[in-house]
Amino acid sequence: MEIDLERTKRAIAQFGAAVDEIRRAVRPGRAGVVRVNTDDRVIELPLTWAAAAFAALAVATILSSVPLRREREEEPLGIG
Repeated sequence: MEIDLERTKRAIAQFGAAVDEIRRAVRPGRAGVVRVNTDDRVIELPLTWAAAAFAALAVATILSSVPLRREREEEPLGIG
């Protein structure tokens, strides 16, 4: 096993910076409400709606990666 300590240090520093950025982007607010800030508007959703939307997004992501139909193999007709 070979470990590049310089690359490891840089990766850990970048990870720490990313975690700090996430902490600044996500902050606690009113209980039971999720508030999403976009460039031009603010959307407030009840927590249950936000959880349902997240679950629907997760299901849609999974379903989009699963093939829905199998191609059927042609069966010989038995003629001949």
